[in-house]
Amino acid sequence: MTPALRQLSTAEGERRYLFLPPAGGSVGTLREIATADAVWGAEYPGRGDRIAERLPATLEELAERLTLEFVERFGENGVTKTMLIGFSMGAFVALEMTRRVFTYCGAEPATLVVVGAIAPHRRRPSAYPQTDEALTRLLDRDGLVPPEVRDYALDLLRGDMALMEKYRGPAEVPVSCPLIALCGADDPARAATDDATGAWRRWTTGPFRAELVPGGHLDLLKPGHGSAFWHVIER
Repeated sequence: MTPALRQLSTAEGERRYLFLPPAGGSVGTLREIATADAVWGAEYPGRGDRIAERLPATLEELAERLTLEFVERFGENGVTKTMLIGFSMGAFVALEMTRRVFTYCGAEPATLVVVGAIAPHRRRPSAYPQTDEALTRLLDRDGLVPPEVRDYALDLLRGDMALMEKYRGPAEVPVSCPLIALCGADDPARAATDDATGAWRRWTTGPFRAELVPGGHLDLLKPGHGSAFWHVIER
């Protein structure tokens, strides 16, 4: 089986960063902001060089498989120096991983960062788009997919949205590591409420910070936004 975790920047540092892609995304989606030392990304099954691997039936299964590899590769000490950073769907994968990591090794990541994701207790799974027309509009809105791979990205997005529709969220037991919730000021997930920012407060017993950042949904992943992303993360 091809490893899921990929090193996106070569130098190591005191802190490690593990990015979890959004729905329809891959490690390629993350490279524009992989400008710090010790950045890793997760390649989900069914894409890139893992295209032939069995797809997870649920988001929980995806998180479980990634957690096992994460703990095996880095061990307890490595886990505690790693920030898990999830974008949109990846935020829920990161949350599920954080909960599982503690079960396996008694430790939690240095920080959990969720970007552009409505807090689990505020989600409406039935609201996720399922038709090809709606999914195509979603791809166009985010602007992260080149035209030549649109059909491929649409297939990935369709499968990931099916996982999101089935996902009902974890039992309401918060993590204890620090949690940072970020959302674009123009992101529809914000919807003029704190769904994607302050509502995450209840999901950690540790330090919490919520911030609005300029732009729309996942604009932090676009070219030229790397410095703004790292400025917020390291503040």
